[in-house]
Amino acid sequence: MIGPENGLARRRRRRNVWIAAALVLLTAAGSEVLATQYAQDRIADSVRRGIGMSSAPQVHVNGFPVSLQLARKVITEADIDAAQVPAALNGRVLTIQDLSIHLRGIRQEQGGRERADEAEVTAAITYEDLSAFYGVDINRGKGDDQVVATAQVPLLGQVSASAHVGVAGPRAIGVDDVRLSQNVPPAARTLLEKSLERQAPLDNLPQGLALQSVDVTDQGVVALMTGHDVRLQPRTA
Repeated sequence: MIGPENGLARRRRRRNVWIAAALVLLTAAGSEVLATQYAQDRIADSVRRGIGMSSAPQVHVNGFPVSLQLARKVITEADIDAAQVPAALNGRVLTIQDLSIHLRGIRQEQGGRERADEAEVTAAITYEDLSAFYGVDINRGKGDDQVVATAQVPLLGQVSASAHVGVAGPRAIGVDDVRLSQNVPPAARTLLEKSLERQAPLDNLPQGLALQSVDVTDQGVVALMTGHDVRLQPRTA
């Protein structure tokens, strides 16, 4: 027969075991929170310096546990979201209103630089920012890949042309196939064509990315870029 004191002692031991287990879990959870925050801050700072942003972007590290990923020195996956990112370094600046980056296999190299095995990037650029870059008013056209460019021409007023927007190079958006009506004077035609000759570079994004497609939407254009062995290194490197 178990006496009252023995029963009380057993209950106390059981309670102490549960308290110890809870403390272990809380400690592990706290360590995981710290590890996740460290990894996210590390990647965010690398992206901020690499793109030349005034503030760090939002970063979400995927996978569990993050502490084990850090111990292995490879972050499995991370999603990055940033707004109003400068895309060009020289001349007129093209602004990306919304930038989304998905990284896989992220490693930190010497000097604190980050490198990812794979990256997929979507960059949303508004018509307002495209207009500021090209110096003429640009809006959506009738076709899936068409825009309409409108310029103010002395003595003629507004002159518009339809044009195709798409991939102009590994890291550049371009406008071509400019079409105006036959009765537009040569001077107005030359003004629009010259304005749209300039390529819109995406030079300020991480090294190793290549432009795959450009989609036209009601709000603007969305560029898709992918890459392997992508470096999130500072612009000054």
